[in-house]
Amino acid sequence: MKEQLILKIGKYRLNLSTLVFFLGLAGILLIGLSSWLPAGGGGEKHTGVQEADAKAYSAQLEERLTAILQEIDGVGTARVMVTLENGYQKVYARSEKTNNDLLEDIRAGDEKKTQEKQTTEQTYVLVDGAGGKVPLVTAQLEPEIKGVVVVCEGGGDPQVAGKVVDTVRVALNISSARVSVSRLAAGGG
Repeated sequence: MKEQLILKIGKYRLNLSTLVFFLGLAGILLIGLSSWLPAGGGGEKHTGVQEADAKAYSAQLEERLTAILQEIDGVGTARVMVTLENGYQKVYARSEKTNNDLLEDIRAGDEKKTQEKQTTEQTYVLVDGAGGKVPLVTAQLEPEIKGVVVVCEGGGDPQVAGKVVDTVRVALNISSARVSVSRLAAGGG
């Protein structure tokens, strides 16, 4: 028969494998709760440079859309406003290590108890940078478009408005629900 290690804590007696199981469970619980805590400077903060880059991206889209929309028959003079959901987002390289532990407890009478524990550890890949170690950037995602407003001379004509919506929808790969077309006020050009 297998000899079991028993640990006595105060007036309690615990099987060592049970204690290890509960300590592992507590560790997993603490890791889960850590996502609810505010980041202590580990995350990237929005800087004025990133905001300026997002504004420049929005302005460039507005200029390009205005130029192409004014080429459509019936649109006339057009003004375009593009709003963004967020700024540029960086995707960082990560390494992942998975550990599987299997614990079998065979008791008298052929009673078998199996416990499986899987732990996954993810860490960012760090490289030497100008200010020390920095995370390795694998991609930079463009800002997501929140909506587009087009005000043009032909905006009152449903056929022209439909062409404008289709053009913006295809050019930016957004749904037509995110595009608004209105008629330019008299003297607004």
